[in-house]
Amino acid sequence: MQLDLPTLMVMQSFALASAGAVLLVAWWQDRKTPALALWGIAHVSAAGGILLLMLGFTSHQPAWLGLGGGLLSFQSALIWKAVRAIDSKPGPSILVLVGPVVAVLACSVPVIREFVGSLALTVGGAYILAAATSLWLGRQERLAARGPLVVLSTVHGIALLIGTYSTLTGSTGQDSVPLIMSLFGFIYFESILFALGTSIFILALVKERNEAAGRMAARLDPLTGIANRAGFMETAQRVLARCRRDGVPVTVMMFDLDRFKAVNDTHGRAVGDTVLRKFCELAAAALRPTDVFGRLGGEEFAVVLPGSSIEAAFARAERIRTSFAANCRIIDKHQVDATVSCGLSASLQADETLSVLLEESDTALYLAKAEGRNRVQRSRRAKSAASSSTVIRVA
Repeated sequence: MQLDLPTLMVMQSFALASAGAVLLVAWWQDRKTPALALWGIAHVSAAGGILLLMLGFTSHQPAWLGLGGGLLSFQSALIWKAVRAIDSKPGPSILVLVGPVVAVLACSVPVIREFVGSLALTVGGAYILAAATSLWLGRQERLAARGPLVVLSTVHGIALLIGTYSTLTGSTGQDSVPLIMSLFGFIYFESILFALGTSIFILALVKERNEAAGRMAARLDPLTGIANRAGFMETAQRVLARCRRDGVPVTVMMFDLDRFKAVNDTHGRAVGDTVLRKFCELAAAALRPTDVFGRLGGEEFAVVLPGSSIEAAFARAERIRTSFAANCRIIDKHQVDATVSCGLSASLQADETLSVLLEESDTALYLAKAEGRNRVQRSRRAKSAASSSTVIRVA
């Protein structure tokens, strides 16, 4: 049984154009995602390329075949660029254009003109496999739609290389009608699945990412970029539960910027915001990646230090306090002289609840304020534990 090649190519072109139109409409509604526009243009370009190939087949004009092959190569190149854009990686325009231009110019060279089809398929396969590789390397993002995109891209890239093999071995010519079970005939069906499948999953990936970004934004403080109260409490609870399960100590810090209202009243809110961001920058630099740092509200911050003794936490808090005082004497040409006070609480086996540890830290913070501010104060229970402990843990 043989396929009617023009009918099959019209079907393929229609599927590509429809998929491209859907992606372009989606991009028009969400212009923050250029990958949708690139992927949509790629499919529309391929639809035009298929029609030019059909014209070349019927008229036996190598120029149309070359231009059609170039547009199909351009589709693959744009998909590669779109994948790079998805992961915020560069996709140089010169690399996007070099493959399609080579495929088109090959028609003007008599020696290689008969291999134009093979060249276009090879170029397209290389771009698509590069796109699949880039998608796979970004798998740490853990979006469910990324896996199907990797599979579809890999299969499509291999299919294009199968087409290259078919044309090079002579089993399929440039203008012959493929058998339904031929290697080259498989590409026509597979490309339709690729166009429709990738359109579905790229939209799903963008939706997943937007939802993840929304969840992340809901857990971050917009001014300082660290966790807000809800994000801090959620993460701190998990860390505390893990410390309790492992039987390791945990220390909690509470920071409060001294006389912060006076800073705002005297120097303006812009200077106050700079002071808040400066504190977060200095504190984050002094903390470990495993520590949980968040803004509880206003000028109040908290830190949970898993596996840290009270002695190590005290030294870390002192480092933050002195660094902040040294770096916030002058802010935007204003004599601010900002300082911070800190209260510490600890649990040797993390058997206290987070609310209890925060309350104890807050009480210690109140004592630090009462004793003159710009100091670090341990809670009474933490002092008692530190004096009775004979083992000093290093964080």
